[in-house]
Amino acid sequence: MKNIACVGEREVVFPFKALGLEIRPVNTGEEAREAIEHFIKEGYVLIILQEDFVDAVSDLLAETEKVPYPAIFPIPGSRGRKGIALEVLREKIKKAIGADIF
Repeated sequence: MKNIACVGEREVVFPFKALGLEIRPVNTGEEAREAIEHFIKEGYVLIILQEDFVDAVSDLLAETEKVPYPAIFPIPGSRGRKGIALEVLREKIKKAIGADIF
């Protein structure tokens, strides 16, 4: 099992490299899908995904909900928030503790 990867536009993911994360800069939903599939295959436990690409990999997100690893968490992109990241986090916390704390 490997550590953490980050997928998104270069300006979003590059700072994560300084933290020691594996990064994969992408520009399209198809590139994001390929990166996510690669990190799943390689056994990464956490994949941070720029929320602009969530729609392109929604089926992969649904599949990973059924297994403990990897956890895929969206983060806001450079153009601001869409609310997807907070909603996903809210649902995961609700599932984990059984209560909505937001």
